Amino acid sequence: MADETDKAVLQALTSIDKRLQGLEESVRLLRGQSAEMHEDVRDVRLETVKQGMQIGYLDEKLDMLRESTMTALGFTTQVSVQAKKLAKQLTELSERVERLEKSK
Repeated sequence: MADETDKAVLQALTSIDKRLQGLEESVRLLRGQSAEMHEDVRDVRLETVKQGMQIGYLDEKLDMLRESTMTALGFTTQVSVQAKKLAKQLTELSERVERLEKSK
């Protein structure tokens, strides 16, 4: 009977040992997956930072283009106003010259 009890205990211990080995292997696999996930998260964070920097750069470029466009439009408007003034002055001078020539 003691022999049977020893066998039963030995079988139970062997079964427990196999289960523990399986659990240890599962824990090793989970640790490996966890390390991979940490690397993936780190990569995603780095990519997010890169994208944020690129968006910031593009925002700055858009602001510069907007300012340049507004400045160019301002110059164009100013040139147009000056051209109109000069055309008006030229017309007035032409009229004065014609009147002077007629009055002679």
